[in-house]
Amino acid sequence: MGIFEDGHPFEVAVNPQVTTNDLRLMLRLALADGGITFGPWECFDEHFHSGALMPLLETYLPPFAGFSLYFPQRKHMAPKLRALVDHVRQWRH
Repeated sequence: MGIFEDGHPFEVAVNPQVTTNDLRLMLRLALADGGITFGPWECFDEHFHSGALMPLLETYLPPFAGFSLYFPQRKHMAPKLRALVDHVRQWRH
């Protein structure tokens, strides 16, 4: 699914000053006026309600279909992987 404006697809080039996949760091930077960040709505919701952060570009957000878990089908799955698969299956909607 692409991003469209007036029926035409478009892309935006971004040259970030900080690149990370650490959601806590992303949140701390945003709260310290470090710029724009992104992540799951639930992680920022309390900060939206308090006024510490404000959501941007909401009209351009594609719907989130959820996470996918890919793993090899084996009879003898490692116990750690079995526990993760069972946990994810328990919480899926």
